[in-house]
Amino acid sequence: MKENRNFDFNGAFEQMMESHNLDTVIILGHMNPDGDAAGSVMGLAHYIHGVYPQYRVMPYLAETLDKGPKKLVMSDQVFHPFVKPEEQRWGVIVCDTATVARIIGRELYENAVFSMVIDHHASDEGYGDLNWTQVSEACAENIYYMLDWNRWRAAAAKSQSPEALHPNAADYIYLGIVHDTGSFARAEASTFQAAINLRDMGAAHREIMKTMHAETFSDMMRRAELFRLVRREIDDKVAYVTVNQEQIREMGISYEDIHPVGSLLRDCEDIELGFTMYEEEPGVWRCSFRSDGKWVDVNELMAPFGGGGHVGAAGLRKRTDNVEELRNQILERIRLMRAGKA
Repeated sequence: MKENRNFDFNGAFEQMMESHNLDTVIILGHMNPDGDAAGSVMGLAHYIHGVYPQYRVMPYLAETLDKGPKKLVMSDQVFHPFVKPEEQRWGVIVCDTATVARIIGRELYENAVFSMVIDHHASDEGYGDLNWTQVSEACAENIYYMLDWNRWRAAAAKSQSPEALHPNAADYIYLGIVHDTGSFARAEASTFQAAINLRDMGAAHREIMKTMHAETFSDMMRRAELFRLVRREIDDKVAYVTVNQEQIREMGISYEDIHPVGSLLRDCEDIELGFTMYEEEPGVWRCSFRSDGKWVDVNELMAPFGGGGHVGAAGLRKRTDNVEELRNQILERIRLMRAGKA
């Protein structure tokens, strides 16, 4: 069993706060946060809140948080992470974010007295005053192994609601693991061990699993319209959907509607790679790529285009007036990678 992942978070955090005479830490994730970003940010916030009550902790997430995780976050009894902090001096911890360009509340990172980065993407830029990156399926799993849960439980036992307050640190870390592993479809032995231990600490498994399926009937109908636009290439092994601003308005879809489509396509038995291209503003395309990491490493696929992530999931935000050309370049790189010529 892997423990602490060779990173002393408590020591690093205490040094950051004490050596820079800080009393506030802000915790950030990436734009359009998913379950792993939300779980990592909120789990770490609750851990620090319990173990270090002398410090003010302020997690910040975007309103564009995925619908399922947002249900859990909206029930939080301690934090209000959709309000951007306004402080004088602070340290910052960035979770699950490979590049500076993707940080939500980037100015909070840039104006921090000290910055710590905790990530799991192979494409991490190595930014921040202290950057600790370990490639894994979920950033939340890395965070689980680097925290001192005995200290957290001792702190919880002294509080007015000992470990009965939900959602708490264990719930959120469990949430992040569940979402980024596809309900444990992509999991190592260490992932299962972390999940077992979190369950023993009271993580609300059934409630958290509900966040995996938060669609309404109207959501499903919009999703069906998106699937009508799917096209296939490369012996039908690659499936994608592209929607521009006009289609977005006509269909009434949002990024939340299209974001899961790449994973749904990838999970089809006869498809190896699924991706989506969404024009979030005129000429700016947000693209999401999903594979099993073996047929094509999508982190490597995205490298020449300025995107990245990890082997099975990667993203790209690109300004272009010719999305067809960009898509064709991506498809051609897939062909070259499959042929061993890239």
